[in-house]
Amino acid sequence: MRYSTYQSIYEPVNSVAVKSNIGQLRTFMARFKLSSGLIKLAIASLIIFIGCSTVLTVFAGNENDLLPGGKIAVSQGETLWSISLEHKPAAMDTRVYIEAIKKVNQLESTTIQTGQVLILPQFAQ
Repeated sequence: MRYSTYQSIYEPVNSVAVKSNIGQLRTFMARFKLSSGLIKLAIASLIIFIGCSTVLTVFAGNENDLLPGGKIAVSQGETLWSISLEHKPAAMDTRVYIEAIKKVNQLESTTIQTGQVLILPQFAQ
């Protein structure tokens, strides 16, 4: 026979108490005539509502911060990348500024022509 000095810091689970709690939940549901389908529907509706409101908040965040700024004429050999590097805010990612330029100027692609006038976006502080 082996002996162990192991002693659990947790109290043993009383299976009678667990069954009693489940019984109390069933009694509560029966008292208010709540079906499990209704509870599942309420939980699913709450999850969908929270998810949709979070998505709308995320997409609405920067839309109002974008303002039209100064204008520049594209010189020979310039790209949206080089223009972005010159004019973007210091802490902003170049790719984000390129997308802002495309949005303000309603460009479908990153292709620009020499002599084309571009509006440079500014961001509200």
